[in-house]
Amino acid sequence: MLTQGEVEAALAGKRRFTGAAFTVALDFEDLDCGEAQFEDCIFDAPALHGTNFAGAAFVNCRFSRVRFANCNFVGAEFRRCVFFDAGAKAGCTFAFCDMRESVLTDCNFTDTAFDRCDLHAANGTGCSFRGAKLKGSRFDKALSRKVIVTKANFTRCNFSFADFSNVSLRTCELVECKFAETLFWDADLTEAVLRGSTIDRAEWDRARLRGADLRGASIAGLNLALLADYAGMKISGSQQHELLREIGIDVEPD
Repeated sequence: MLTQGEVEAALAGKRRFTGAAFTVALDFEDLDCGEAQFEDCIFDAPALHGTNFAGAAFVNCRFSRVRFANCNFVGAEFRRCVFFDAGAKAGCTFAFCDMRESVLTDCNFTDTAFDRCDLHAANGTGCSFRGAKLKGSRFDKALSRKVIVTKANFTRCNFSFADFSNVSLRTCELVECKFAETLFWDADLTEAVLRGSTIDRAEWDRARLRGADLRGASIAGLNLALLADYAGMKISGSQQHELLREIGIDVEPD
């Protein structure tokens, strides 16, 4: 268990922590942990406010019901980290955090809340976001008053029971992901790529799938009548029967 002085001394030196335990007794407010390395560490601090973790790397770390508020995670990397407390059945919270260009690999974000976070150009692979709440978060970046670019790439991630309500995922890549009973109410997936994903009983009310690529995806329960827009949506030939069946049309062989 580190003391405040030991943490500050390490940050003034090699900025590397291995097997360290960070508890509520430590004050992280406005602490500069940029480019720091955390490996096999435990974070058991209820709230971290205003901390700079830009470019930091977290490997095999465990976070127990931590609340990150207004923290900077730009370019940060998380590998094999756990943000879910199985005993308490509770996840962590990222509130108003800057997580642009963050890299998330084989992490457990079950029941984690991303409350109005900036996730532009985030890259996730093999992570569980089961039950995660992303309402109010954004994946876009304004290049000018008229030009807005939305970007994110998630591969083989589990978004079952996650909440994407009112979230814009325009042009984002969500390849080979799982969406079981996921909420997409009023979500914008215009030109998003969901190829090879498993979509089962997701809630699509007023969602926009204009130009979205769902080729090779399992799309059980996708009712076109509930969508706000699906013009130009791309599907495989084998998927058309499932889509037509959902709106009450049976396709019989000639």
